[in-house]
Amino acid sequence: MRRMWSWVAVAVMSLSSVALGDEVKGDREELGRTIRFTRKDAVVGQAEEQRLRMEMTQDFHVTGPEMEPEPMSLKSVMVQNQVLTTLAAKGRVITQQKIAYGEVRDVTKDGDGKETREVAAVSGKSYLGEFKTGRILVTDLRGMAVTKEVRETVLSDLEGLGEEDPIVAAFPEAPLKIGDSVERVAQAFQASLQKGGGADGVKFKDTRIQLSEIRHEVRGPVGVFAVSTTLEVPSDEETPVSMSVTYQGTMNVLAAGTVLISFSMAGPLTLTPTPEMHKLGMRIEGKGDSRLVLTTQVLPPPPEK
Repeated sequence: MRRMWSWVAVAVMSLSSVALGDEVKGDREELGRTIRFTRKDAVVGQAEEQRLRMEMTQDFHVTGPEMEPEPMSLKSVMVQNQVLTTLAAKGRVITQQKIAYGEVRDVTKDGDGKETREVAAVSGKSYLGEFKTGRILVTDLRGMAVTKEVRETVLSDLEGLGEEDPIVAAFPEAPLKIGDSVERVAQAFQASLQKGGGADGVKFKDTRIQLSEIRHEVRGPVGVFAVSTTLEVPSDEETPVSMSVTYQGTMNVLAAGTVLISFSMAGPLTLTPTPEMHKLGMRIEGKGDSRLVLTTQVLPPPPEK
């Protein structure tokens, strides 16, 4: 699960490539009731499409002594589509990739209906990333240097290039049965989220991942995991309000190759004034929520010329 996404206010996770054909291991009694996750080498030339959509809604009112209720309302939708193509690898470690961005945009609408649309500098463009001499080098397709803004975006989306995916490595070699928790995977997932957490003080905590279902598809068994985590964004000098989101959702992982094939989670968003502002009478009422959906698929190879 090398590169999963760049959070707008949240984080980055990672993806790997699809392998087909593994079967559930075990004797006749356990057949179909346990699942074993395997690892595989990266496939040079393989392309994978990732589609991410993140929505955040806030509909709150702030009240306090001698003030009229003030609305805090907005809706934000971030969309990011990209295709990753492996160009070089050593075993399970990808060392060079092409990243072709489709649409990358963030649209925000405030309570008055005013819409702000931001299109990322990388939208519709392609770049190369290569792990070399201990760091990731980013260029355009001609090998030329890119701007700092582009470099930072691509580095975020290619984070982990040149090293084994820590989330895949955290999966146990022994079979899992429904109800099993995978604490090492949860820790690796939380650490990955934390890397892309954004501003100082943003924290993820209480992350849990538990196998809830085993599905049998044409490409092999898929583990369905229940996922929960809590995001906390602290207040600062400019905004005396903290934010928290309690996420719950599911993560579908193909057993052959330990491949994330889809992920979704959502949860209520809470705004809380600082203790000092609360003592002064500041109150926040209303509701909010955040939702994230990611899907991936391996693309068929291009036709031979």
